[in-house]
Amino acid sequence: MKNFLDIDEKIEANCKALDFYYNNYQKTQSKLSLLVLLYSIISIYIVQILKFPFDKFKEVDCSIFIIYLILLLCFLYLFIASIYNTFNILKPEDVAYLNNPNYFYVDIKKQYEESLETDDEDVLNAYLKETYLNELEIALTKNIELYTTKSRYFYNAFTKLLPALILYVLCSGIVIFNTDEKTEIEIKNYKEIIKYSDTIKTSKNSLIMADDKPKQTPTKDTIKIDPARVIKTQPIVVKESFSKQTKAENTPKTKKQ
Repeated sequence: MKNFLDIDEKIEANCKALDFYYNNYQKTQSKLSLLVLLYSIISIYIVQILKFPFDKFKEVDCSIFIIYLILLLCFLYLFIASIYNTFNILKPEDVAYLNNPNYFYVDIKKQYEESLETDDEDVLNAYLKETYLNELEIALTKNIELYTTKSRYFYNAFTKLLPALILYVLCSGIVIFNTDEKTEIEIKNYKEIIKYSDTIKTSKNSLIMADDKPKQTPTKDTIKIDPARVIKTQPIVVKESFSKQTKAENTPKTKKQ
């Protein structure tokens, strides 16, 4: 059974969780193809739906016209709300990445050698693990918040788009049945729509926890860590939608007694 108080187990658990939430964040972004497909379907006949109240104001029965306006207003409200949430999905956000491992076992190690005034590898390794775990936890917290926020926006966009699609069908039916001329719908982008539908892939998102027995490591005397002397680092923060990388303030704070 795993010892969740052991620092090695903490690092392993945080690494797996960080990969899990980052991968699921990327999959949330890929789900946009489903929204694009539905938006493409709505775009086929939306112009006729919007023009209908102006073109057929005097020709359509008053009760049908009122019902149509109610349906149209509800459709526009849900459709605009869905687009708003989709915009928030696309909006660039800060994604946290860990620093290069070399940064820890070279730069931070050197700072520990100076601040602790020791070259004992066991002591330095213990402090380096604390620094690495601290950065892992910060990055994990940021990415969990990002994932839950983007997932909530996708949920809102999708749940508002589905009823909007139903209202769109009802409005289209009223328009078609109250139009004398035959309405021919030319779908110019049907190939693109089919292509989008073919690219939608479902995948299982699961956090795989290893069931292997814990590795036997040589028993050593527990090194007592002074929390006040642990160097605090920050993960690299990147705007996901831009090529420009914005690095967070990463000057280690060393507290000396």
